[in-house]
Amino acid sequence: MANARKSSALNDPFKLTILIFAIIAFMYFTAEVLKPLALSILLSFALAPPVRRLVRLGMPRAAAVVLTVVLALGLLGGLGYVVGDQLTTLANQLPDYQENIEKKLNSVLKPGQESAAEKLTTMSDRVMAKLDKPSAARGEDSYVNENANKIPRVIVVAEPSFQERLRSTTGPYLEFLGVGSFVLILVLFILMGHEDLSDRIVSLFGDRQVSLTTRTTEEIGQRISRYLATFALMNSAFGLVIGVGLALIGVPYAVLWGCLAAVTRFIPYVGPAVAFLLPLVFSFAYFPGWFEPILVVALFAVLETVLNSFLEPIIYGKTTGVSALGLLVAAMFWTWLWGTLGLLLSTPLTVCLAVVGKYVPGLRFFALMLGEEAELDPHVRFYQRLVSLDREGAVELVEEAQRKWPRAEVFDRVLVPTLTLAERDAARADLEEREQAFIWQVIGEIVDNLEGVSELTLQSPASVPGESSSTAAKQEAPAPLAVELLGVAVVDHSDLLVLKMLGQLLAPSGCHLEIVADAGSPLQVVEQVTERNPELVVLSHVPPEGLAQSRYLVSRLRAQSSVLPIVVGRWGETGGAAAAAERLTNVGATHVVFTLADARDRILAKVFPAAEENLTSAGGTPAKSAVAVSTSA
Repeated sequence: MANARKSSALNDPFKLTILIFAIIAFMYFTAEVLKPLALSILLSFALAPPVRRLVRLGMPRAAAVVLTVVLALGLLGGLGYVVGDQLTTLANQLPDYQENIEKKLNSVLKPGQESAAEKLTTMSDRVMAKLDKPSAARGEDSYVNENANKIPRVIVVAEPSFQERLRSTTGPYLEFLGVGSFVLILVLFILMGHEDLSDRIVSLFGDRQVSLTTRTTEEIGQRISRYLATFALMNSAFGLVIGVGLALIGVPYAVLWGCLAAVTRFIPYVGPAVAFLLPLVFSFAYFPGWFEPILVVALFAVLETVLNSFLEPIIYGKTTGVSALGLLVAAMFWTWLWGTLGLLLSTPLTVCLAVVGKYVPGLRFFALMLGEEAELDPHVRFYQRLVSLDREGAVELVEEAQRKWPRAEVFDRVLVPTLTLAERDAARADLEEREQAFIWQVIGEIVDNLEGVSELTLQSPASVPGESSSTAAKQEAPAPLAVELLGVAVVDHSDLLVLKMLGQLLAPSGCHLEIVADAGSPLQVVEQVTERNPELVVLSHVPPEGLAQSRYLVSRLRAQSSVLPIVVGRWGETGGAAAAAERLTNVGATHVVFTLADARDRILAKVFPAAEENLTSAGGTPAKSAVAVSTSA
C-alpha cells in the first residue's frame, strides 16, 4: 500500500502540476456551470449552523431547512425593499443637487482661469489640427471623385415587434431569476441531504480514506461556517455604525448607506472602497459646505483603521487559518478566473485549498503557502536568521524562546540543533567559512550573556518527584562545595559551545566543568585527564563529524582508567542514534546522551549518589535519555 501511495499522482510533482493546470482549465471553461454550484455550497455553509441548532432543538430537518431559508429570504427581501425604496427616492432627487455640485466645482476650479489640464488639451488639439490639415485637403478631393457617381441610399429602420420588446426587456431579469431559482433549489437539497452527501464523498475516495476524508470535510465546513458567521456579524456591525454615524452627521438616506456598506464589504478589497465612495459623493453633492464630507471621511477612516488593525486580522487569520497575503493572492487568481463572483468566493475557496493541503501530502504546499503561521521549527527559523547574517532577528528569536521555555529546553530546542544544521551544511560545503564563523560568534555571545544569570525555575536534581521543596531539602544529601568535571571538545568550536551550555546547567548544583579545547592528540588529552584527575569526563561532538575521534578517545581513556565515568555527548543526533551509542559503549563509554538535559541528569546522578538513591527509592529513574547505556566498569 505504501508503494501504491508513493506512486500516486498526488505525490508525483510532474503529474501533480499537470493535474492542477487541467483543473484550472476545466474551471475556466465550465465557469457558467460551476459558479451557481459554488455559490450554492457557500450559502449552504452560511445557513448550516442555524439548521443544526433547530435540529438539536427537536425540529425535523426538512422543517428546519425550510424555516431557515424562508427567514433568510424574508430578511433579504425586507432589506431589499427598504434599500430599493430609498434608491428610488434618491434617483428622483438627484437633479436637485446639480446646482450645489456646480458651485463646489467652480469654487475649486476658479471659473475664468484655464487649468493646466485644459491648457494641455487645447495645445494638443491645435497641434493635431495642423498635422491633419494637409491630409484632410487631399482626402477631400479624392472623396469627391470617388463619390461623385454614387446614389444616396435611404435606410429604413423597422419598428420592433411586441415580442422583441418583451424579450429585450425581460431577458436579463429572466436569466437572473433562473440562476437564482437554481441556486435556491441546490441550497435546499444540500441542506436536506447533508448526511447523504457526506456518505457519497466518503464513498468517492474509498473506505481506506474514511478518517482522512471525514476530518477534511468537517474542518472545511467548520472553518467556512465560522468565517461567514464572524464576517457577517462584523459587517452588520460596521453597517449599523456607519448608518448611525451618517445619521448623526445629517446625511440623508442613512439606512441606505449603512445597508450598502454592510453588503459591499462582503466583497474583499473592492467592497470597502465602494462602501466609502458612495456616501462621500452624496455628501459632497448634498451639503453646501465642506465640513460634513470631511466628517464622513473621518468616520470611515476611524472605522477602517480599527477593522484593518485589530478585527480583520483575527477574522482572516484565526477563523480561516489563511494568511492575509495568501488571501490577497488568491483573490487576484479567483477574480481572473471567475470575475466578480470569483472575488466574492475567493476566501471560502482558498480555505478549502488550505485544508486539503493540510491533510493530503501531495498538496501540502497549499497549506505551507496559504497558512496563517509558517510551520517552521524554532531552530530552523534561528538558523535561517543566522545564515542571512541577521544578528538582531536571531537574538530576538532566542529571547522569545527564553520567555517560554527553561534554559535547558532553549539549549536543546534552539541552539544545539542550530549547531547541528551548521555542521551538516559545512560538511557538505553548503556553508561558507564566514557564515559558520558568524554562527559561532552569535551563539557564543548568547551563551556568554547567560553566564551567571540564575533561573527562577531551577530545581535541585536531588528533589524527589511528588515531594514538596522543603521535604526534598531535608532528605537530599549535602552537595560538595565543588565537583571538578572535565569537558573535551572533540572536533571544533561547536563542541566547545555545547560544553559551555552544559557548564551553565551544572553550575547551580556545585559542579564546575573545566573545558579542554584544542588539546592536540588523544595522548595529550589522556595526559591532561590524568593530571587533573576529574570526577567525570564529558566528550562533546556535534554530528556528523566526531564519532571516530570520540571512539578513539574513549578507548584511550578507558585503557588508562577502568573506573573513570565517561559521558559522550553526540548532540542533536536524529538518525542512527542507537547505532552510534552502541559503537561508543562497546569501547568503554559509560553513558551516551543526545540532549543537554539528559547529560545534566546523568552527570548529577553519577557524581551525587544521594540523588540517584532518592530517585530509585521513589520508584523513578536517574534520567530519561533516548539512549543511555551503563558499562560494568
